[in-house]
Amino acid sequence: MLLSLYFFLADGPTMVNAAVRLSPLDQRYQKQLIEEFDGVSRAVVLATLLAAVGQGVIAGIAYLIVGMPSAVLLTVMTMLLALVPFVGATSVWGSCCLWLYYVEERAGAAIFLLIWGLCAVSLIDNVIRPYVLHGQSNLHPLLALLSVLGGIQVLGPIGIFVGPMVVAFLQALLNILRTELESMEQAPNTTVP
Repeated sequence: MLLSLYFFLADGPTMVNAAVRLSPLDQRYQKQLIEEFDGVSRAVVLATLLAAVGQGVIAGIAYLIVGMPSAVLLTVMTMLLALVPFVGATSVWGSCCLWLYYVEERAGAAIFLLIWGLCAVSLIDNVIRPYVLHGQSNLHPLLALLSVLGGIQVLGPIGIFVGPMVVAFLQALLNILRTELESMEQAPNTTVP
């Protein structure tokens, strides 16, 4: 991944120019697709970062409530690990639940943290991500949520990034098709008898 990221950053404009030269689409449609890709990819990265911060803050509140030692460190760890799909934030607050239950023998605090983690921390991602994707791109919030969930279902963790991009491209291609069909309908009918 790091090697690919290096080459995408180093040779990205050259790769885009090569793809544009090979594309059979009209220049304006190529520009529209590139702008859509740029907007959606930025929105996906921003949504991922904000969801991780949101999960960390929500978990940090619970760490303070249950009296976890080093609550700030646990909050930062939750934010960082929340960037890892599926196991990220859960690995931190889940470990804290086990610590509270088995080491400190505080079953009430462990159960509270478990319920808080399942209901608030894990679900805040499903609120923040579609909201940010809707605000930063032209995706409807429900479509953004379904694209993330569908991307995860089909592609696994990478689907968090690829799902919204595929849906945005499909939406852009359908808009291009609609524009072409409208221009064909408005063109004068020049049939020869």
